[in-house]
Amino acid sequence: MVLGGDKEMNDQLERLKEKRLKVLEAIKPICEAYGIDDYDYEIETYGQREVLRIYDTFIGCSCNSIFAVKQELTGYIFLSMWKERSLGAFGTQTKNEIKRYWI
Repeated sequence: MVLGGDKEMNDQLERLKEKRLKVLEAIKPICEAYGIDDYDYEIETYGQREVLRIYDTFIGCSCNSIFAVKQELTGYIFLSMWKERSLGAFGTQTKNEIKRYWI
């Protein structure tokens, strides 16, 4: 039974490694367009946690689709570009919602 569990765990890890490459391929043009040169989609083998790292910002993305990861990247870019501008009366709530999964 342990061997079966190990195989399932190894298969899952392989799927996550493949997903990492697909995510990086999908976000590369977006990052390049905005001059982001330090990013990664990190897979933590212990606990199999998925994290989008942009510079020193870590965004939890476990079980997300590639589209959802791109949405998180877009939120990061939005806040980075608008950091000096007002988001109006609900600015704090808007920023908190975008940063909901930031670690």
